[in-house]
Amino acid sequence: MKKLQKLTAGLLALALALALTACGGGKKDVDLDALAADLTASGAFTMDMNQFKATEAAAAGTYGFDAAQVAKCALYVNTGTGEEIFLAQAADEKTADAIEQLCKDRVEAQTVWMQNYIPEAVPRLENAVIAKNGAYVVLVVADDSAAAKTVVDKYMK
Repeated sequence: MKKLQKLTAGLLALALALALTACGGGKKDVDLDALAADLTASGAFTMDMNQFKATEAAAAGTYGFDAAQVAKCALYVNTGTGEEIFLAQAADEKTADAIEQLCKDRVEAQTVWMQNYIPEAVPRLENAVIAKNGAYVVLVVADDSAAAKTVVDKYMK
């Protein structure tokens, strides 16, 4: 009888652990192509961001990460307005944490630079949207940060 109770308790603990693991703490796969399309179509930017798409190598150079650490990324950057979209799927969560910090560093550096050259871009940077979910990281600097955040939240939460 005791063996049956122990077995039952063990199976219940296993079922609970599997159920919690399945929830994944809110982590989910993110379709970066769809997110990019929705962001560029959102009306959050002063210009069509599709014309400012850079290569993955340019993204790695701009943000300072090793391209081998990223499964996929996209960068759209309008240097004339300070508006920017950066999307990345890192190799793992630890790398995503580091890339998230690089995004914060980028916003800080761009804010200092823009204060001297394009001061009207500073409020966009001050309201930048940075989100991380598992191995995914997003940075959006937009004229309408609330609209951009709505799109980002749809994918990242």
